[in-house]
Amino acid sequence: MDKNRIQAVYDETSHRIVGRLMKDVDLFGGIKEVCAHFNVEAANFQCLGSLKYATYVQIERGDTEGAVKYSDKKVSQSAVELLSGTGFVGFDEAGELDIHFHGMLIDCDQQIDGGHFLAGENPVAVTIEFILFPLKGVHLQRGIDPHWSLPAFQFTEKE
Repeated sequence: MDKNRIQAVYDETSHRIVGRLMKDVDLFGGIKEVCAHFNVEAANFQCLGSLKYATYVQIERGDTEGAVKYSDKKVSQSAVELLSGTGFVGFDEAGELDIHFHGMLIDCDQQIDGGHFLAGENPVAVTIEFILFPLKGVHLQRGIDPHWSLPAFQFTEKE
């Protein structure tokens, strides 16, 4: 973990990791770096701060009654303050660290928005401060949800 880009400290008392991502670090990439450094394979996390721009999708009504789908990719037109963000860290279908994250933001025109953020497309503007809650006895791995046919984290006990 590059200490010039990421600050992170493991608190022995609470078994939590706190820190910050600095300018230009990708939100998901930075959290994954922290997890790799501290050997975290499953976690919940929260964060706030600023992004140069945010990239996300939102839930929309589907084509049939009761169906839902995701919107086309949305990219903010300015820097944003991430007012609240929360997510989970686990593994994708290929066994690589993966993140599921939702956030609420406000842009430079004071417009509030948010949704399901996309990997690799949310660079830090000034700082992102975070807290990671490692889940030692839990295994999170994406699998296809039987109802929606979309990849979703499956929560099981770690063997």
